[in-house]
Amino acid sequence: MSKALLACALFLLSVSAVKSSEHLQAAASAVPDGEYYFFESFGEGWKSKWVNTTSDEYTGEWEWEKGYSDVSEDYGLKMGSAGQKHALSSAFEKAIEVQDSTFVVQYEVKATNGLACDGAYIKLLQKGSAKQLSKFDNNVRYTIMFGPDRCGSTDKVHFILQHQNPVTKQWEEKHAKGTPASSAADKMTHLYTLIIRPDNSFEIKVDMQSKLKGDLLKDLEPAVNPPKEIDDPEDVKPADWVDEPKMDDPKATKPEDWDETLPEYIEDANAKKPSGWMDDEPLRVPDPEAKKPDDWDDEEDGDWEAPIIDNPKCKVGCGEWKRPTIRNPAYKGKWYPPKIDNPAYKGPWAPRKIPNKDWFEDLHPHNMHPMDAIGIELLTNAGGIVFDNILITNSEQVATSLAEKTWKVRNKEEAAKAAKNAPGMVQNLGKALNDMQAQISELYKEKPVVVIGIFGVCALMMILLVYICISPAQSAPKAKEASSDKKVDDKKKTDEPTPDDKETTEDKAEDAEDEEIEEISTTGASSSKPKKRSSRKD
Repeated sequence: MSKALLACALFLLSVSAVKSSEHLQAAASAVPDGEYYFFESFGEGWKSKWVNTTSDEYTGEWEWEKGYSDVSEDYGLKMGSAGQKHALSSAFEKAIEVQDSTFVVQYEVKATNGLACDGAYIKLLQKGSAKQLSKFDNNVRYTIMFGPDRCGSTDKVHFILQHQNPVTKQWEEKHAKGTPASSAADKMTHLYTLIIRPDNSFEIKVDMQSKLKGDLLKDLEPAVNPPKEIDDPEDVKPADWVDEPKMDDPKATKPEDWDETLPEYIEDANAKKPSGWMDDEPLRVPDPEAKKPDDWDDEEDGDWEAPIIDNPKCKVGCGEWKRPTIRNPAYKGKWYPPKIDNPAYKGPWAPRKIPNKDWFEDLHPHNMHPMDAIGIELLTNAGGIVFDNILITNSEQVATSLAEKTWKVRNKEEAAKAAKNAPGMVQNLGKALNDMQAQISELYKEKPVVVIGIFGVCALMMILLVYICISPAQSAPKAKEASSDKKVDDKKKTDEPTPDDKETTEDKAEDAEDEEIEEISTTGASSSKPKKRSSRKD
């Protein structure tokens, strides 16, 4: 009966594997449901859209490699060279110009070697960059930099907006305040989402969970808009300006009994030397029990001296005894006159304000500078950082839908694998069985005939095995069994060589059962064939 249950369990596991593989295949070939500016899943033909930087500074190699699960065609782009700089970029089909609309950038990162001192952020490059992708480096101006970065005390998800002062034409980086932790050090696949809305609000999500909400006008540092007035750099504090609110009382005098010469601490007159104190004994003495080693040679080793030890006579104390000190009750210290309000006090001085000649006011920073390319320019120490499913769109729903079909599926599979490898086998087995039951229920809704067929085969297997178990060939007289056991015991006692026992009918039956189980299990597993991922049309 136990073998029948094992056979059914193997069938159910194969069903679970088939279902899991189908979900992962679907995730590998998923595309956004709605409109988008840019999408890259690094499928076939990705190299024709991405350009490596030609600068000698960037020696790291990019690898097109399977980054997730066991699906043969689920690829990502990996920074493959540890300790080196990597850089490449890709042009958009047309420049992205945000005008009073939502803007979303979302992508997946998996640090296969962990994230110790590495960055995994991306840059959306300013319009005009697409013409010189081969020259992309750290100096190329971007509009948005977004993504995880971890090194030393730094562990955050960057959101940096580059904004131009229309008066001075100067560009300045505006950093989001209070950005969340990267969460990328655990070698799992993580999803990073940035949403900028037309009301100037922004939101950062990690793994589909909101981690930070802010306002472009209030929560960037430095602020998008400079102050309207600034300190006059030519203004100086007047020489007679008094900014000390208190002063010494000029009428106060030191009391006659105030003695500044008295020490703060004095000897304790009531202290007495402890009984047994040895005034003339040293604290350390040569060990009287030590003896010169027999092999000691004075000519080669020098004069031998006994090691120094604590004087056993000094348990109470030795040497000159001194009284302990106590605080002097008559001590007053240095006298200072008391403080009074300063009649000449004018308050804290500050330079006068003047109009800021560089002042401007942009009430719509969500309408960012146009972008026409995406770039990844990073130094990785650990290597093995995989990027996938980079999406830029104007729809939060499109981003969420894609995440449901891709990251969420992978995350579930990775979590299941991690749980199987974690301590607590019994708990993991119970969870696995519950997950299997849920998957079977889901498969039944989609393919009821397949599930009914599998359970039918399981039922036939159980009937067959029960029949084999109760057949007469499996029943042997107890006396014969005892006799056989006795012979084996006798042979073991003598330690004499004996011929191998003849294979019993029961052994043959069990072998037959094992072969049938193996054959059926193999047949069930073979139905799971990886689906080829169709090429994405650009």
